Amino acid sequence: MAIVLAGCGNGGGTPKEETSQGEVNPKEEMQKGSEVRASFVEKNKDKKTKDTKDKKTSEKETKEAETETETETETESEITGQEELRGDGVAIIATEENFDYVALGNSVTCNEISELWWSNWGMAATTEENDYVHIVSRWLEGQSAKPVTTTVLDIKKWEVAPDRGAALEDYDKYFNEHTDLVTLQTGENITEGKETLGVDYPALVQRIKEKAPNAQILMLGEVLWPKDDIEAAKHAACDQNGVTFIDVSDFRAAYEGDTFRSSLGTQVYGADGNLHAIDNEVVAAHPDDEGMANIAQHFIDNIIISN
Repeated sequence: MAIVLAGCGNGGGTPKEETSQGEVNPKEEMQKGSEVRASFVEKNKDKKTKDTKDKKTSEKETKEAETETETETETESEITGQEELRGDGVAIIATEENFDYVALGNSVTCNEISELWWSNWGMAATTEENDYVHIVSRWLEGQSAKPVTTTVLDIKKWEVAPDRGAALEDYDKYFNEHTDLVTLQTGENITEGKETLGVDYPALVQRIKEKAPNAQILMLGEVLWPKDDIEAAKHAACDQNGVTFIDVSDFRAAYEGDTFRSSLGTQVYGADGNLHAIDNEVVAAHPDDEGMANIAQHFIDNIIISN
């Protein structure tokens, strides 16, 4: 299973855990089947190239290695279905040989590293393995006869864009006729431009259907701070285009009763591999690990896999 965090900030890291000699670290074992890269971050692409050279060559062969590394990277792309996107780092390109999943969402799905949040996976999840996208991806890996690839895209820039129609162009490259599944988690950041949502949400769904005509598309209801006008626009877009809308009123009922909600002081791992305590109320308002698992289950209950 390969996972790319495209436009979700700096590359993720595996939380550090000490193990005694000969003991198997379960997080390390899980990571063997899950590769996480961040697109749109040139310095991460440069680091990946350097790491490859260090592994493949000795220091005295560096000059030759620069040419060899480029060739090796291209070969790897052909094998795994990954392709270089100029200026955008590495992204997974859907192929017939893989089950290709694209997850679009806001901070519940992925978030840039900042002074408030220390990783690029779903905000308030204690590790990357515990956010809902990684849970869904692991489930897909167990269900699909094909290798699973997952691309995670930040949709916040679409939510807050003055012209949401123009913002759609940024997502086109991540879809094609081989994309199998698309999940949408949106709405929480929309405070302005609501008067155009009756056009914007249908345009979002129609654009994905156009670019990924064979994909199953699932639209999640708002998990945080739901607003009737946004939910109505999402419902209408799904109804108009034959897309599944997933009601999460049961999640919100539990959330409002302080279940599925993180809290100040919660210890979470960052991309640096260290523990950090949540000290911001907005971060603390996001789903905890149990809430992430519940969101994942809502998606899983509606996924159809044709092997």
